[in-house]
Parts: sequence; C-alpha cells; structure tokens
Amino acid sequence: MSSIFSELKRRRVYRVALAYGIIASGLIQVGGTILPIFHAPDWAQQVFVVAIAVGFPLALVLAWVFDLTTEGIQRTPNAAGPHRYGARHLLGVALAGTLIAGCAVAGYYWHPWRNVPTAQREIATDDIPQKSIAVLPFENQSSEGSNAFFADGVQDQVLTNLAKVAELKVISNTSVRQYKASTGAPRNLREVGRQLGVTYVLEGSVQREPNRLRVTTRLIDARTDSQIWAETYDRDAADLFAIQSEIAQAIVNQLQAKISPEQKAWIEERPTSDIVAFELYLRAKEIIETYLDLQDVRGSVVQALQWLDEATQRDPTFVLAYCYAARAHDLLYFYDLDSTPAQMRLAEAALQAALRLRPDSAEAHLAAADYYFRCHRDYDRARAELELARPGLPNSTPFFILAGYMSRRQNRWAEGERDFKTAVQLDPRNPNAYNLLSDTYILERKFPEAMDSYLRVLAAGRATPVLLIRGAQIDFASSGNYKPLREALAKAPPDLDIGGGTTPLRVWQALINRDYAEAQRLLVISPREDFQDVDFTFYYPKAWYEAIIARTKGDQGAARAAFQKVRTILEKRLEVKPEHARTIAVLAQVDANLGQKELAINEAQHAVDLMPVSKDAYDAALVLEGLAQVYTWTNQTDRAIELLQKLVSMPGYVSYGYLKMYPSWDPLRNDARFQKICERMAP
Repeated sequence: MSSIFSELKRRRVYRVALAYGIIASGLIQVGGTILPIFHAPDWAQQVFVVAIAVGFPLALVLAWVFDLTTEGIQRTPNAAGPHRYGARHLLGVALAGTLIAGCAVAGYYWHPWRNVPTAQREIATDDIPQKSIAVLPFENQSSEGSNAFFADGVQDQVLTNLAKVAELKVISNTSVRQYKASTGAPRNLREVGRQLGVTYVLEGSVQREPNRLRVTTRLIDARTDSQIWAETYDRDAADLFAIQSEIAQAIVNQLQAKISPEQKAWIEERPTSDIVAFELYLRAKEIIETYLDLQDVRGSVVQALQWLDEATQRDPTFVLAYCYAARAHDLLYFYDLDSTPAQMRLAEAALQAALRLRPDSAEAHLAAADYYFRCHRDYDRARAELELARPGLPNSTPFFILAGYMSRRQNRWAEGERDFKTAVQLDPRNPNAYNLLSDTYILERKFPEAMDSYLRVLAAGRATPVLLIRGAQIDFASSGNYKPLREALAKAPPDLDIGGGTTPLRVWQALINRDYAEAQRLLVISPREDFQDVDFTFYYPKAWYEAIIARTKGDQGAARAAFQKVRTILEKRLEVKPEHARTIAVLAQVDANLGQKELAINEAQHAVDLMPVSKDAYDAALVLEGLAQVYTWTNQTDRAIELLQKLVSMPGYVSYGYLKMYPSWDPLRNDARFQKICERMAP
C-alpha cells in the first residue's frame, strides 16, 4: 500500500483530484444558476451533474497515465523497483473499476429517459383507450368578442353529449378548457393527447351572426396528428342544439362506439330552448365545478346562483339549471358560508323542481345525492340516489368525486381511492379531483402514492404554485422536512390564498421558526376574516390564529383575549348549527386555553359522541384530534398520549411532520411516550 500512495504522489494524482474538486464545485454552482434560467428540464440539470461526477475517475486515470511537462503532455514513466508492476496494476484496476461503476450507476439512475418522474412515464406508456376523446375549446370566429363564451358553450354541450356514451372515455371540461388557444394559434395535439390520456382530439370553431351560425369541426388522431373527419354546419342560430347533437352522433360513428337507445335519446335531448339562459347556465356551471380553485368561494357561488336564477326565470323548465342551483346552495350550507336553514330549504326547492320536471334525469339524481350528503349527512340515501344517476353519467367527474367523498366518510377507503382515481382519469387537470385523490392517500398515510399522484399532474402540464405547495406539504407530512414547503411558499405569489388555505400554512411555517413577528404580519396583511386549515371543510376565524401565535409566543394575556374573540364567533355559529361536531370540537380547544378545563373536556367528548367513526370516519378523526388537543392543553398527558396512539392507527391528518414540528403539541414534546409515537411514524 505504501508503494501505491508513493506512486500516487509521484504521478501528482492528489493534485489533480483537489483541482478537479474545486473546478467541479464551481461548475455545479454555475450550472445550477444558469440552467433554470433557460428552463432546462430537471433531467438535463441532473445529467450535467452526473457528467461532472463521472469525469472525476476519468481525470484520475488520465493523471495516472500522463503528466503535464514543459515539453507538453507526456506519458508518465514507470517507477523503478520491485513493486512497480504490482502498484501500477492494482491502481489501474481500481481506477478503471471506479470509472466503469460510476458510468453504470449514472446510466442507470440518471439516464434522461429513466429520470422522467414515474407518473410521467406511466402517462407516456400506459395503454390509452382506443375510444377516448378530448373535446377542446372551440375557437370564436364571430365578429363580436362577446360571443367567445357562446363558442365555449357549443363545445361544452358537444362534450356533455359525448359523455353520455358509456363506451367512450371523455375528458371533462375542467381539464380541456385549459387548452384554450388564441385565435389561429396551433396546438400540439400529440402532446395534448399524451397529457390527457386520449387517442382522439376534437377541435372546432364557431362563427355567430345575428340569425346565422357556422360551426366547423375536425377530428384528429392524436397519435399521428392526422385528421380523420371534418364537417361544417351552416344553419339558423335556432338550430344550435341540433348541431351539437349531430356532431356528437358523428363522433360516436367515427369512433365506432356502441350506443344504447337511451343514450341516443339523451344526446338528442335539448337542455333548453333559450340560448341566453343556456349561456347563463354555462357561466354558473364553470364556477360550481371549480369552487375549490377560487379565491372567494362564497362570492363566486352567490354570483353563480344569480345567473342560474336568471336562467330559470327565462326558462322555468330548465332542469340542468335547477340541478346546479341545488348544488350551489348545498356548497354554501356545507362549508358554513351560509349555514342557515333557509339555505337548505332553497337547495331542496331547486332539487324538487328538477325532479318534478324530469323524474328520470341522471343529473337530478346526482343533485339529490349531493343534497343528502351535504345538507343531511344521510350517506345511505345519498348513495341510493347515486345508483339511480350512475347509468346516465358514465363520464361524470362530479359523480365520481361525490362517490369518493361518501366512500371515505363511510370508512370504505379502498372504494374512495378507486372513485377518485376514476375522477382523475376523466379530469386529469381538475384540482378538485387530483387533490382529493392525494388527500385520501395522505389520510391513509400512503405518502409515496400521494406524491406520485402529484407527479402525474405535473406530467399533465400543471406546474402551478398551488400544486407545488401541496406537493411540498406531502413531503413535510411524511418527513418533517419543512424546507421544501418554505421554498414553495416563498416562490408563490404573495397574495395567493385559494379558499383561505395558504395563509395558515405561512403562519405555521413562521411559528415553526419561532418568527412571531412574521406570523402576525401575515395575518395583518390578509383581507380575509376566516381561513381553512388541515382540510377544506371548516373555516377558522382569524382570531384563532392570533390566539395560537400569542400562545406559542408565551403572551398569555393576548392569547386569552384572542381566544375569547374566537369563542364569541363560534357561539354564533352554533346558534345556526347547534350540534355541529367540528365547531364544538374547536370551541372545546378554545375553552381549554381559557382555563375552563371541565367544560372543555365535556365539550370535546360531546363532539366525539356526535361524530363517531361509525357515522363519519373522516370527521371522526378530526374531532378526536380536538379531544387530544384539549387533553394536551389541560395537562391530561396520559389521556392525550392514549388518544394519539389511537389516532395514528386510523386514517387521519395526524402525521410525523405535524407531530414533530407543530407547536400545538409542545406540552407533550418531552414525554418519552410521545417521542416513541414520533419514532414509530418516522420515515
């Protein structure tokens, strides 16, 4: 060995290794700065780093064999002595082996094609159904720009008609509307087909004049980007719905899909005879189907209801408008945006109007399922209504999302996964669909599957700030590493706060870093008065976070004042919904922090009694966590630990990162049993 080290020194291999390390470090830093500026893909940056790493053993081999002299590069002469061949042979083999191994590892782990995220490879290689289609937004070629929404309406109804055919896979409108192109701009249809997982793409244009309508369509095979069918319809404006039905029938014939007499009748049915009412309905429908992606949920849903009321005033027989009005009222009631009994009565009135007009309407039965689910928590009756709706909605994302909601609340987690997976397949760019699938995995603590679902969305071209934040949340929940989440929040627009769910994340991050001034600043600059935290079914008052900040800071006076404000707000909510378990569970935590120990424990236990797992597995875990928090802040450590042991054995949001980092569990931090729970959950 001594001869080997002597030979390394003589051949100046040490110097080369040191110099290479310095230069390589500089190159990696420069590359990490420059490549993202040019939007280089991740694999290109990784290949750059790997190339530098592979070059290291190559540089050592060259340093061993050659030397830089005043006469140029020359082969290094062998040393004299008995060990000259052994040392040379041994080191040569070692260096060559290192080089080969480095290349093999690099080729296996960092090959550009291999390093594409798993989900993206799946999208590229999965067997896409032959009879699958995406109906892209139609181009508005009318002289008036105000007709753009009319063009969208033509496309939407063609899509809706095709979605009635059970043998077809039809991508929902939430996903396809994101491919809306500017006038005359071509779209990469092969890429669209890959991202959406379809074989065919339908494009079109609409030209609307006062009494005339021209609709042009063409069907494209996305695999080859070749046109296989095209047609132009030049008719009276009154023939709009007939044109839409004819287009759908033509596509069914081109794709050679089987269609039943009932499905044919559904395609030929006109939703309304009033075009203006139809446009109002389309505007409202877009809001209701994307409510979780809106900054102001309540204001947007109220606006949608105004449009739907106008639509039904123009056409009192407009069944679909009544169905969406019922769903809008359901949302306001369920999310406590307007939880008065009057809101529930309005939902029921709209639903009954739809069922009275069309007792066999699949959309009406879907609205009924939504009503029983959100307004009465009657999951059995809601599921019965879903079964009535199922035959007429084979490609309905709202159908499968609602089915998934109920499955997990009924403790049927595998069915919930299946339903949300179907929703994502039909609507791969719908935030509600992929968030619910990932959320279900998070609840089950299947964090790799949760991350994979987000990678799949990234592969479909949805690298939005919200998506990146939620992906970082998964990493935080599973590993306790908050740096990726902090970076994702820092890169997001400062005013981003979809549904009031981003500000709490920023506040908790500040509290984890014990930056109380920043946490308070985030609340002050937010115009909102309530926020969503943990999940998207409960709104916490701003004063709740003011109290948490003061408590974590150790300012007992400020904490008490803020908790008292929260109590007043929650009491008013309970006047409207007296037995709302989630509200009572939060009220109990407030009273625990106000020093009302017995009252807090009784309230928290009452919330648990109102919402057992047998009634609602989703909410049961949340109210049980509320009881654990009450025990934590009333010095009932044994009971708190016992409940935590139960919580981590059932689906819920209690995760390793949450327990390890959140100040909510500070009173238990030094307990050996708490530490053991964290150790068992650690990655």
